[in-house]
Amino acid sequence: MDKKYLRNVGIYILTAILSILLIAYIIYHLVNSFSSEVETMAANVVTLSETYTAEAYIFRNETVLYSDVSGSVNYLFDDGTRVAKYDEVAKIYSGNNTEDIEAQVSDIERQISILENSSAVKDTTVSDSSVIDSRIDSLYYTIEAKINDGDLDYVLRRKDELLTLLNKRQMILGLTDGFSSRIAELEAQKKELTASLDGEGSPVKTEVSGYLYSEVDGYEDIFTADAIDNFTIDDFYKMIESEPKSVADAVAKIATNYKWYIACEVPSVHQQFYTEGNSYTVNFPYCGGASIPMELYRIVTGARSENIILVFETGNVPQDFNYLRKQSVEIVQQSYTGYRVPVSAVRIVDDKKGVYVKSGNTAVFKEIIPLTELDGYFIVKEQDKVNDKEYASKLGMYDLVIVKGKKMYENKIIQ
Repeated sequence: MDKKYLRNVGIYILTAILSILLIAYIIYHLVNSFSSEVETMAANVVTLSETYTAEAYIFRNETVLYSDVSGSVNYLFDDGTRVAKYDEVAKIYSGNNTEDIEAQVSDIERQISILENSSAVKDTTVSDSSVIDSRIDSLYYTIEAKINDGDLDYVLRRKDELLTLLNKRQMILGLTDGFSSRIAELEAQKKELTASLDGEGSPVKTEVSGYLYSEVDGYEDIFTADAIDNFTIDDFYKMIESEPKSVADAVAKIATNYKWYIACEVPSVHQQFYTEGNSYTVNFPYCGGASIPMELYRIVTGARSENIILVFETGNVPQDFNYLRKQSVEIVQQSYTGYRVPVSAVRIVDDKKGVYVKSGNTAVFKEIIPLTELDGYFIVKEQDKVNDKEYASKLGMYDLVIVKGKKMYENKIIQ
């Protein structure tokens, strides 16, 4: 009798424990169901591009202006200004203080160029700062490696790019309102220094018409537009490895034609993205972020080469563009337009790829069709209300995509 009694008591206790656990389980899921907080982002249409970064070399027909007068040069026109034949484009001032003033003016012009390029961050959001951070890290460690190798020339060439990227990061994150006031101060300093030069100055005139540029690099007779039609891959390698001509007595140069070219070396496997005669957008990150449509003029191939040379042509003459002979460019190979969705928000339900969206106070699954994945996001196909009878089950414009939330499922109650 005692054993039966004890057994019954044990059953009652076990049943009570199980009941308590069941109640707790139900309460937990009810609370979780009615108090689930989520974060959302609206599905908006964006256009993102797949780009290839390459080193570009600029080809133009250029006439160098020389002078046997030494001293400080005061240019009468801004870079890129179209001048006529026989125009006076500069004055050279000789005097005891000219070298010091010339050095100060040159440094001020360099600072202005950096700040102007740093200001080009339009259409860039805080979420895109990771791209800038990646570029900063890459360039920083490259410069550090070059310092260790003793290649100080490389460091001096690239330090301004690093400063530009750091300034752009400040702009993107809202740490500064811009650099316009500082640029104005530097322009005033430059004007004051130029006005202090002695004498009337020796005039420099051009014997050809075209676009004036103050920088002469010694490659004007090598990277010419006339060379574009016939050079081979081996010719290209010889050009980029050649030594520049002395420019000690050079004052400026005139680009005699509005057309100019860039030549970029890319792996042969990328040839599938390019067709001669087609137009491509080329981004110049260190020229104020300029994006220039350019026609693919030539594809130069070699029988034993693993690379090809892409030659692009344009007649655009952008204002304040820096025609640095060698510079990094981003070639837009393909562009995709659709809704931008974080990869982390995507789920697989019934073998369909999609996301949960907030509809009222419930979670609803919407199917997506990814077009590509870039920088941690899917670009997904836009909803087609005209031709797709099942459009309502797919992600649509302004749907609130749940990007943060626990254990999502269909019709889950959310806040």
